[in-house]
Amino acid sequence: MAYQALYRRLRPQRFEDVVGQEHIVRTLKNQIEQGRINHAYLFCGTRGTGKTTTAKIFARAINCISDHGAKPCNKCEVCQSILKDANVNVVEIDAASNNGVENVRTIIDEVKYPPTDCKYKVYIIDEVHMLSASAFNALLKTLEEPPEYAVFILATTDPQKMPVTVLSRCQRFDFHRISKEDMTSVLKEYIVNEGADVTDEAVDYIAEVSDGAMRDALSILDQCISFYFDRQVTDKEVREVVGAVDTSVFFELINAVNDGNCGACMDIIDRIVQQGRDISQFVNDVITHLRNLLLAISIGKESRALDYSKTYIDKLKAQGSAVGYDYLISLINSFSQLSSAIKYSFNPRILLEVCVIKACNPVNDYDTGSIDKRLKEIENKLENGIPAPKMTDKKPKEEKPKEAAPAVIEKAVPEDIKNVINTWKKFVKSLDKGILRSILANVKPSYIDEGFLTIVCVNNGPRINVENHLSEIKELLKSFFGREFAVKTMTEEQYNIRHTEKYGARDENIKVLTKDDYTKVFGDIVTFE
Repeated sequence: MAYQALYRRLRPQRFEDVVGQEHIVRTLKNQIEQGRINHAYLFCGTRGTGKTTTAKIFARAINCISDHGAKPCNKCEVCQSILKDANVNVVEIDAASNNGVENVRTIIDEVKYPPTDCKYKVYIIDEVHMLSASAFNALLKTLEEPPEYAVFILATTDPQKMPVTVLSRCQRFDFHRISKEDMTSVLKEYIVNEGADVTDEAVDYIAEVSDGAMRDALSILDQCISFYFDRQVTDKEVREVVGAVDTSVFFELINAVNDGNCGACMDIIDRIVQQGRDISQFVNDVITHLRNLLLAISIGKESRALDYSKTYIDKLKAQGSAVGYDYLISLINSFSQLSSAIKYSFNPRILLEVCVIKACNPVNDYDTGSIDKRLKEIENKLENGIPAPKMTDKKPKEEKPKEAAPAVIEKAVPEDIKNVINTWKKFVKSLDKGILRSILANVKPSYIDEGFLTIVCVNNGPRINVENHLSEIKELLKSFFGREFAVKTMTEEQYNIRHTEKYGARDENIKVLTKDDYTKVFGDIVTFE
């Protein structure tokens, strides 16, 4: 006999074997036992969750001639003929290729005749949302008032595409994605039965990339066992098969992005391309890693949203804290847009490189995130007692504006920048408590390029915050110091490189700006207030 794929050979034959759908199995079994079998069912859910499998088990259970209650015996003539797809009373139709009115008319003509050796005539229509509008209309009357021996089971992955008139005539059952715990448990049982050698880490990764679909998991497992039949299958081998990379690469990439190190990022991308990895899969894995980082710093240890070892979660928390909440959200948005764009690109590598370069060099962008922050600032001011302007029906009297001589604000010179550096703490303390005060309290002013006040940030996270409020910071500096400053931003790493280029090598252990740094620029000892 020809080899059968695992997902076909291991398809559940009893209700008890259906994984992760206990709420549906119990309802169907109760209906069979109590004789409350409905005439039309709608099975909804993502791929590989057991819709068609449950429909076939249900068809055998209601037609089984043995006295097994709600369970099909799978041994009687009726069960055996249905298992072999040889029973004319159980008809499975693929609506993707039989979606016209003439196909539905065939069903309408056939359903008039009662079953021969079964209790019920069952029609399983798979991917029913693919039926045309006219086909749905033709099916409506039969679906609403079928003969007492007819049962329709409609299966679909897109119930939202179906007419409401059809949905209202069916009992709807939503199939859940199979949890990682259930999937790993079943996979390990299958592996023992197959006599394969697969590590627990490999099984966990198969369950993770399957995205809740048991059929996908079995297909990947089948491929891994076939490819590595003569040795143990580890998570490394599974990644080879699905075209993914080791998780350490994601930590390495995000560290390089956070440090603004474009060269290291390009080296990582070149390495994964040379290894023949799928770029689309790589981008999706990066998004998953960023999601894990965000959750690691946002939720408690008791949450099941991060189903990883304690050591791995601690590693996620460390990197997530270094990157920062706002920057993680920005990166997730950027890579999500990249994931959509890659589907239509002939050269996805270029899109990935552009996305990473933009992430390494964030610019001030008027996105919805910055607008939301400004709205929150206004709300905070109102909550703290600053009244909103009163609205009146009367129009205020128009007064002629008094002509005042425009104030002349001189541009800052190096001595002015030195003054900012000396009195930075006093300047920050003068600000109202809020986002800007919090942002500026965690950065350092510097003079590194002539004519510019350089704000040095720990990494790209705080730098994005400064860039988003750059115009406001300039206005505050102008108001406090009476000078107009040209401002630029840098990360600590960029500052160290620039400092070395201009003033020579400095102590590698120095992580923050010191008085000596400024002395090299201004020639005298700088006093910090």
